[in-house]
This record gives sequence, C-alpha cells and structure tokens, in this order.
Amino acid sequence: MFTMDSAQTNQIAADSPAGARERLRLRLGAMLAFSLALLALAALPVLWAITAWLPPALLAAAAVLALPPAWWARRRARPAFWPWVKSALALYGLTGVLLAAPIYYLALVTSLKPPIQPQVVLTNGSRTLTFQGMMHVGTDAFYRSVVFDIGKALMDGTIIYYEGVLPDARADAWLNEYLGSGEDLARAYEQLASTCGLVFQTGYFEPLEIDKRLHPERHVAADVSSLALRQEFDRLLATDMSFLEAMQDREASRSVPAIGNQRLAAFVAWQRRGNERQQAIAGTVCRGMLTLLLRPRSAKARPRDPFDAVTIDYRNRQLVQRLLADRHDKIFLTYGSAHLPGIYALLKQEDARWRVESVKWLRSVAPPEHLNGKLDLEP
Repeated sequence: MFTMDSAQTNQIAADSPAGARERLRLRLGAMLAFSLALLALAALPVLWAITAWLPPALLAAAAVLALPPAWWARRRARPAFWPWVKSALALYGLTGVLLAAPIYYLALVTSLKPPIQPQVVLTNGSRTLTFQGMMHVGTDAFYRSVVFDIGKALMDGTIIYYEGVLPDARADAWLNEYLGSGEDLARAYEQLASTCGLVFQTGYFEPLEIDKRLHPERHVAADVSSLALRQEFDRLLATDMSFLEAMQDREASRSVPAIGNQRLAAFVAWQRRGNERQQAIAGTVCRGMLTLLLRPRSAKARPRDPFDAVTIDYRNRQLVQRLLADRHDKIFLTYGSAHLPGIYALLKQEDARWRVESVKWLRSVAPPEHLNGKLDLEP
C-alpha cells in the first residue's frame, strides 16, 4: 500500500489553496512590518526634535495599550510575550508615523509647491505699469530680487508706488482690531517671520532711502490712510445692507478666530523658548501652513471676507484713480497680489487697450536651510 511521509504531506498542504493564502498572508505581513519599521525610523528624528521624551513616552503608552492582545493570547493558552511585543511595536510605529506625517507633508509641500509672487507688466500702448506682487514676510532672495528690480526701474526713470496703509492715530487701533492683529502690525509680521524662519520686508528697502531723500518725487506712498478706511467702513455700514449683515455675521463668528489667535500665540511662544531642533520644526510647520494659505485658487474658490470691501475693493479704486491721474509713462507698483485682478479690471474699464505684456514669477517662501550652507571654522 502506498504511503506518504510527513514531508510529502506538508508539500501537498502548502500547494493547496489554503496554503497559498497562508503564504500570501505571511508575505504581506512581512512587507507591512518592514514598511512600518522604515516609516517609524523616519519619524523618530521628528519626534525627538519636538521633545526628547516624546519617543520613550509613546513607547511606554504603546506597551500599556498592547496588554489586551497579550492577555487574550494567555486565555487561549498561547505564549503572551511575543504578541505583546509585536502589538506594542506596531502601536508605537503607527502613532509615531501619524504624528510625524503632517510635518513631513508641510515640508514637502513647501519644497514642491512653494508660494510664488507675480511680476506683471501691463500696458495700454502708451503707458507701462509693472505690478510686483508682494508679501510682508518672505525669503531673503525674494526681497533682494524685488529691490534689484526697483533699482533698475529707477535707472530707467520709472516712478515707484508703494503699498502701506498710512497711519492715523484716530483709526489705527480700529484697523488693527478688525485685521485681527490685536497689536502693531509690523511687530506681528516680525514675529511671524521669526517663527517661519523667514524675514520681514522692511529692512530690505533701506537702500532705497538714499534715493528717496535725493528724489522724493520718484517714490510715492500710494496707499490710503487708516482714517480713510474707517470712513469708507462707516459709509458702507450706513448705505449697504448686505455689507451690514455680512459684518454682523463676521462679528458673531469672531470667537473662533480669537481661539485660533490664542493657539498661534502659544505656538510662537513655544518656538521662542525651544532649542534649535524645536525651532527648526516650528519653522517647517509655519512655512508649510503659510504655503497652504497662499496656495493659488480661483476667484470663485477663494473665501471672501466681507471686510475685503474696505481693505481690497476700496483701496483698489483709490489706487487706480491715482494711477490714471498720474501722467508718468512708467510706474512700478509694489502691492499684495490679491489686488492685481481688481486693479486690472478697473484699468480695463477705463481703457480697454490695457493688456498683460509679460509675467515672471518669484519664489517667496523656501526653507532657509536649503538656501544657506553652514560654515564651520572650528579646528
């Protein structure tokens, strides 16, 4: 009678559908475990940078949460140690990856899709307007490039228009309150730049001060005053019912931004107290959030604050009136990019010949560690 030995029996079992499924399960499990181990190792530097006690704390928490699988294995008369170890390591890896993944994402999005600002040349055939999109905080290279272009424009006899709401003691506090800064805007931007590892724009325009003193007529503070904004705000409240209702809704929801501002203040305070590693992590998060906030969106998809009727629309109308009244053939305008569509539309309303002649883009946010090397002079 023909009989099979144990090796043959095992081979037949392995070749069966159930055996094939078991092999596939083991291979997939090994691949997942290997991938999770690699991701957990990649997450470790981020966790350690946030605070040195975070990795051991996560491991201790994972060990406690892994006790139920060990207890279940003992109930089924199986060894409890290895199920506990595997569950603890898996929980630790998953938690570490989930904590580190958003930071890696923010770093990646800043590198792959950084905020960029347009420099657009508009012309109607007889006059040329160069619109340089600006940010209050950005990279050193961005502001150096803008100042260089302004210098070239001055050499060509171009008039420079600058954005910047003119201060007025009668309305400055009101404006800061509605903009949500709660303090001096310049100080708020300086703190943002410090947290993001970027720079505040003010100091980069100092080289132009000499030319301003020599040729003040070539440098125009083209914005309106805070008092003019307050007067336009009051006018809209009195004459535009839809604006009044929108501002009432805005006021009703201001508690939510207030909570966000408190969290932002706490984040900035933590970054300032932190060591070099924590400041690097905070800078990555800040630049990533700034990148997402400044991501280009269509006019329909862009959320509109009702207060934009004052800070955007009104200022656009005042600026275009000033541009049309100016008889200079060439003007270089430094303004926030959000103003460009409205300015262009208003120009075309006055003269349909206005068109876009050229566009170039400047990167305004980037990780500073990618732009600057480290010089070590220690012996």
